[in-house]
Amino acid sequence: MTTATTTWSDEDLSAVRRLKALGRSVEQHFVGRRLALDLLEVAVIAHEHVLLLGPPGTGKTDLVSRFAAGLGGRPFVRLLTRFTEPAELFGPVDVPAFQNGAQYRFRTEGMLPTAQVAFLDEIFQSGSPILNTLLTVMNERVFHNGHDIESVPLITLVGAANSLPQDPSLLAFADRFLLRLTIPPVAGNRLDELLAKGSARGTPAEGDGHSWIEPAALGRLGRQLAHADLSAVTPEYAELVRELLGQGVTLSDRRIIRGQRLVAAAALRAERVRAEPADLWPLEHFWSDPAHATVVRDAVRRRTGGPGEDPDEPARTMQRLVSEARILRRQVDAGSPPAAVERVLRQLNALRLELRRAVPGNREGEGEVARIIDETLKLLDQG
Repeated sequence: MTTATTTWSDEDLSAVRRLKALGRSVEQHFVGRRLALDLLEVAVIAHEHVLLLGPPGTGKTDLVSRFAAGLGGRPFVRLLTRFTEPAELFGPVDVPAFQNGAQYRFRTEGMLPTAQVAFLDEIFQSGSPILNTLLTVMNERVFHNGHDIESVPLITLVGAANSLPQDPSLLAFADRFLLRLTIPPVAGNRLDELLAKGSARGTPAEGDGHSWIEPAALGRLGRQLAHADLSAVTPEYAELVRELLGQGVTLSDRRIIRGQRLVAAAALRAERVRAEPADLWPLEHFWSDPAHATVVRDAVRRRTGGPGEDPDEPARTMQRLVSEARILRRQVDAGSPPAAVERVLRQLNALRLELRRAVPGNREGEGEVARIIDETLKLLDQG
């Protein structure tokens, strides 16, 4: 990371805002998953991997599938067992190539080596051949296919498991997931909300019907992290690491080094070139041992000055809300199906309500959002 003297480009800021708009769109289908979406947004900016821990049936696959659909494509999704064969992830053997040239290759089209986002459920159930190959894919973004080394476009691999493994060899693999989050079942006091949203949403493959941000833009954001100015927060980061190590928290050198990318990604997500202590918030989730999660969380929160569960909300200004409304408006036109227009109208109305809460009495912002809603309403008459 270097000291930057310029600001993010308009193109980068637009990409960040579209990414956050995607997260807000996906959030409407779920209850209590805001933090998971925050981490997914940071992960795709930082090009890091996420491990979701928790019991089955908490909507992890649906959440990741909908989020990935907004990134321009379906994720590569597999449920792994100890009987899963490498071909189920990396592709079948190319028999003609083997017969004609004695080359042992995989046909990777549509498989994990060609995916931009992958979700592997019960990831620690897979065998050594799969885990060894995944290590290379996750670390180096390459796939050894016969005698060739193929580049892998993977932005983020999301793994899921009930808990972290106890096997030391699997713990080394688990360390490749820089971010961890426990996904609990929805609390009983939100049951009515869960039932309402659960019965309204479609299949995971439907996503929200369009792409919010193209992978090329995410690739550019990842490269921009090198220009983030961490000078104001590096001493705080170093002190945090020293404190955690002093309390016996296990942090590998890789985790300590790459944690800086999370801070830079949080700053970019907050539309800042210069990182601030508040941008340390993703580090609450970069622990290795679940027994240390509380210690890490408390140490990070002392520095961020808040609960850190929704760091975006305090910074959501009128300009940002109106900007998201404009982005939503561009998702539909005169030829859009009525269902798509109605969906955007619901999202616009949610933004209007949020604007009223966040900036009470702001006539300029409310007037602009109202105008956008009126324009969108006219599309229903034209349909």
